[in-house]
Amino acid sequence: MSENTGTLQLPFAAPREEPAGRVVVSDAFELLRSLAPESIDLAVTDPPYESLQIHRARGTTTRLTTNWFVTVPNERLPELFREIYRVLRPDRHFYLFADEVTADVIKQQQGIASARLPNGARKCSSGFTYWKEIVWAKTTLDGTRIRGGTGYHFRAACERILFFEKGKRTLNDLGVPDVLMAPRPGVPGPAVKPGAVVRTLILMSSAPGELVIDPFAGSGVVGVEARAEGRRFLLGDIDLAYLDPSLADLAPAGVVVARAGTPDAEPREPPELDELAEGRASEEELDAARALGWLQPVTSLREGPLEKLLELRPKEREAAVRRALRSGGAAGEPEMLRAWRAWALSGRRK
Repeated sequence: MSENTGTLQLPFAAPREEPAGRVVVSDAFELLRSLAPESIDLAVTDPPYESLQIHRARGTTTRLTTNWFVTVPNERLPELFREIYRVLRPDRHFYLFADEVTADVIKQQQGIASARLPNGARKCSSGFTYWKEIVWAKTTLDGTRIRGGTGYHFRAACERILFFEKGKRTLNDLGVPDVLMAPRPGVPGPAVKPGAVVRTLILMSSAPGELVIDPFAGSGVVGVEARAEGRRFLLGDIDLAYLDPSLADLAPAGVVVARAGTPDAEPREPPELDELAEGRASEEELDAARALGWLQPVTSLREGPLEKLLELRPKEREAAVRRALRSGGAAGEPEMLRAWRAWALSGRRK
């Protein structure tokens, strides 16, 4: 007690209020492993699944012929399910965007067969209960009809959202259908999902103040919609270049959120890395590589960034080059380097 006032003198400060939203640069699996068990209220995510390589190889879409990111191998999907099940609180939901191929892989991995529980759901080897596929039907911008899709053999104009449950939680609105209609978002970035669809999932399976996670955040649409609906959120990704500008204030210091700015050069793809390493590129390209720090002095004994990129497998290399170009940027850079950075954002090829 204080001698003068008679008030209790606390030896500690009041606890800090937990932030409503967090954005971190992290591998999805490392982020999930760092979380305490039963600490999350809802998971909504869209992993860069391995079957995207099929579309890239066929060239069925312009968007997917470009290596925006490194895909997650199918063999790691069971690990993803185990970690999300571990971090979800009891009686919570998990939504995963997937194409037809990945949906089939997941069902096989999780042992989802024809046998059903009395309520029609099916058990998974990870512990989840699998309810059904929700369909995102991609419409024209005015929402009046389904737009022309991609691929062959009845063009794909929809995506699947696999709906899993841990324990038992009633949806907040039992009148919502399992076909959600929305146009594709008109924002830059790979595989961006529409806010209207994500918003529906959040409103159906969480309450204000609950914590929503997306470990493959991409554009951060889960965070945008969670914030708008009064939910807390945790977003993680290895590359925040396409994060929604409204979330830029939450990005770690020094991380580039490219959508918050505008490229100031015509996109141009860098030359083959071998050409840079061997000095066969143009002088403009070599100057740009030097400005990036990719070319080390001849006397340097330290392995430089360019050598590390060359050690990657070819199918992983372009994604790594894009990430390297999307981070950083300073006034006075060579024009060629600014063109490379614009290419890394645009997804354009030669």
